[in-house]
Amino acid sequence: MKKYHIQARQQWEAFHYNDEQHSLKHLSAHEVSFKGNKDTYKFVVTYGLHCFAKDGQEHSIDLSYTDGFEIRNINLERYEASKHLRMCIENLDKQKLIYETTQEKYFTFDSITSFRGYPESYKVCLCIFKENRLLRIHVTSAFFDRENKPITNKHFSIFKLAMDTKKAKKKSGIPKEATRK
Repeated sequence: MKKYHIQARQQWEAFHYNDEQHSLKHLSAHEVSFKGNKDTYKFVVTYGLHCFAKDGQEHSIDLSYTDGFEIRNINLERYEASKHLRMCIENLDKQKLIYETTQEKYFTFDSITSFRGYPESYKVCLCIFKENRLLRIHVTSAFFDRENKPITNKHFSIFKLAMDTKKAKKKSGIPKEATRK
C-alpha cells in the first residue's frame, strides 16, 4: 500500500469476532480521480472509525475498537455496508449531489442493501480539504439514514468542491476528524 504524507490513519487492523477474522483493508487509504471538462482532480481518500463502529445500536456488538482518540463498539451492519464505501466515493462524479451541512462537511446518499434485506438510503459524511498540497476526502461516518428527513441543504458537484478546494489559500488546519490515527 502506498504511504501518504497525511495525518489520518491510512489502514485499519482486522478484528476478530465469533472465531472469524473481519478485514478492514477495504478502508485503507487510496487515490481516486475525477476527470472534468478542464481538469482532472486526484484525491487521497481516508476513512474514519464511525464508518464501521457505533455504540448502542441493534447491530452493535460487545467488541471495542479505537482510533487512538475514542473507543466505540463494532457495528456489524455498518461494517458490512462499509465494504461499499470505496465504490460510493469512486462514483461521486456520476451525477451525485453532495450536500453541505457545515463548513467543510458534506454528505451524499447511495442506496445499498441493509441487514433488513432491502435497499435503503446510505448516508456518507465527508470532509473535503487540502493537506500538504494534496486534495483530500476523509469519510467521517457512513450509516443507513432511517429518519427520511427532506434535504433542504445546498448541493454541489464533486467538481465544484474540488475546484474550490484546489484554489483555496492555505487553510488554518485540517478538520479534526481527519487527524485521528
